Amino acid sequence: MTTECDVACFGELLWDFFEADAKADKEPIARSFRRELGGASANVACVLARLGVKASAIGGIGDDKLGDTLKMQLAADGVDVAHLARIKNARTGLTFVTLDALGEPSFLPYRQGTADLALEASHITAPMAKVRVAVLGSTSMLPSLRGATLKFLDALKKAKGTLLVDLNVRPHLWESVEAMKAGTQELASRAAVIKGSEKDLGAVAGKRGMTWLEEHAKGATWVLTRGENGVACVGPHGQVTLPTKRVRCIDATGAGDAFMAGLVAVIVRSGAKPGSAEWNDPKLWSRALDVGQQLGAKAISAVGALTGIGLLDDLRARIEAPKR
Repeated sequence: MTTECDVACFGELLWDFFEADAKADKEPIARSFRRELGGASANVACVLARLGVKASAIGGIGDDKLGDTLKMQLAADGVDVAHLARIKNARTGLTFVTLDALGEPSFLPYRQGTADLALEASHITAPMAKVRVAVLGSTSMLPSLRGATLKFLDALKKAKGTLLVDLNVRPHLWESVEAMKAGTQELASRAAVIKGSEKDLGAVAGKRGMTWLEEHAKGATWVLTRGENGVACVGPHGQVTLPTKRVRCIDATGAGDAFMAGLVAVIVRSGAKPGSAEWNDPKLWSRALDVGQQLGAKAISAVGALTGIGLLDDLRARIEAPKR
């Protein structure tokens, strides 16, 4: 069995449950919930597939109906699900999400012992010869996933694939801050591209964010999302910056994942490899940041990480490398 895709998205696969407002005695009380596909890896894979990029989801799903429907939803979006592992006696992960008046989400995760955090090295059986790019987050270095992750990364290295890391730090999943920092540093040292927010860098490095990147990812291209201060990309091409796109936010869940998918899509379509002239061209990264921001703006326009990601014909054209 061979993974025939442009991008392998490894890691988080779960369901988000959004509180639906109901009122009793003039106070909002949740009486029902709306289920949406969630988890960074699932979100990135689905956005890529909607852009026409061949994407595979690699990870664990529960031995339950929620796992079955999660797989069906991914497949319906065009994601390759051949390498999802159904973990026996494990349930599918889920997170309850509430939104404030500005669309900022608060998460109540139920992830203890869930399938996406129980993947083992024995579940990684697919050859990686045709995978060009892999996307991982820092949670892939959790102790329960470390064996599977390292096997996956070794296979990617043999295939001469390119590793893109979205820090996407989840401190609550780690047993200690020290373990979180060590795992994140190890993953960062392997990356060709690292994307992180100010919050991500703060979690692993405090106020030493740029110094941390210099120490642990010196050869990588850094993509820094800075909220209202825009986005910057620093690497062999120099530095490219774009201002923040100001749009109304309904739900910020998944905005970073949509941005990451846009970044990945442009890199894949360009055919650029680290060290190549195309990779070192500032125009590539300017286009990648622009597409990422446009997708992020779509993501926040509706409740759910993927609900607003539609009508993508213009962006499908934008991700294509310009003819020389």
